[in-house]
This record gives sequence, C-alpha cells and structure tokens, in this order.
Amino acid sequence: METNLWLGLPTAMSLGFFFGMGPCILSCLPFLAPVFIAHCGGVKQSWRILLPHSLGRVTGYSLFGLAAGWGGEVINNRIDDTTTRLVLGIATLLVGLALMVRMRSSRGCPKRSGWGARLTEKCRGAARLLPDGLFFLGLSMSLAPCVPLNIVMLSAAATGDPWAGLILGLGFGLGAITVPALVYGLGVAYFGGRLRQQLGVWLPRIENLSAGLMILVGVGNLLRLAS
Repeated sequence: METNLWLGLPTAMSLGFFFGMGPCILSCLPFLAPVFIAHCGGVKQSWRILLPHSLGRVTGYSLFGLAAGWGGEVINNRIDDTTTRLVLGIATLLVGLALMVRMRSSRGCPKRSGWGARLTEKCRGAARLLPDGLFFLGLSMSLAPCVPLNIVMLSAAATGDPWAGLILGLGFGLGAITVPALVYGLGVAYFGGRLRQQLGVWLPRIENLSAGLMILVGVGNLLRLAS
C-alpha cells in the first residue's frame, strides 16, 4: 500500500495542478469575481476570500479520497446533481446575503445604544457568514465530477486504505487550488481593486449588483430542486 501511495501522490498533485490551470479557473469565475468586486482590500486582503474557499475545495477532495479508500470504490459518480445544487445554492445564497448585509452595516447600521447597538451587532453577525459561505462554495465545487478526479479516486480505491485515499485526495486538492489561488489572489483581486477605484459614485450600485447576483444564483439553484 505504501509503495502505491507514494507513487500515486505526485501524480495526484500533478493531475490537480493541471486541472486547476484549465476548467477550474473558468468554473470559479462566475462565483468569485462578484465577491472580489464587492470586497474591498485588493491583493493584500484577497486571502480572506481565497482561504475559506480553498479550504472548502481541499476538504471535499480529501473526504472523497478517504471514502474511496475506505469503501474500495469510487463514490464520486454517486453524488447526484441534486446534492451539488443544494450545497451550491445554500453557499451562494450565504455569500450574497453576507455581502449585502456587510455593505449595509458599513454604510448605515446605527452606532448608538439600545436598539441601534443591537442592530449593529446583528449586521456584523450576518457579515460573518461570508467565510462560511465561501467554504461551502468551495466544497460544492469539489462535488462536480471530472476525469482527473475520477483517476485519483480510482487510485484511492485501489489502495483499500482510507488514510492513503485521504492523502491522495488532499494531494489532488492542493494541486487544484494552486493556480486559481495565484490567478484570483493576484490578477482578479488587482483588477477588482482598480475597478473599484474607477467606479466612483457607481461603486455602491455595483456592489449591490454583485451581491444580488450571488443571491439570485443561490435562490435559482434551490428553486430548481423544488421544481
């Protein structure tokens, strides 16, 4: 088992790396780009977005590997579209609401005693949903089946060991988040910051639009489950 694991780990990381260079960057764009536009801080604060999102993806891939090694079979194909839409819908809804409430709190939540102080605290509490939403957003993206991930899961299942599968899934996840983290943490965060500077008086409307789009995507995915 140990020989198979260490021969497979570099391959798993390489598959994740090359997967992250292509489809992964494009699949993350509709969800992360609005967050970067609505989130101030630029490149220096981009880790606040990327860290929970990347942790969610790595967690998902690692759990897949753990389950594949435990059961000796690939479970990724058993994750149906309903599960993916449910997690994705909840995650994007949380992110959109957190962005919306945080913008409201920074502009208009009263800073007074009594009901004003309680309202301010509620605004801050709702804004803390952003990291949770980003984590589950990353987790939902790991649920989508893909050929490189299936190869890694087959290797994990072949080991017949849950810890070996966990390491293979973790390796794939670390490889998969490397390029997107660089692209979004440097490129998208930089251009998002420059865009915020150029928007001027239009910035509040664009922020509300970005948050509103996330809410609509979340609600849309949840409504599809009910139909």
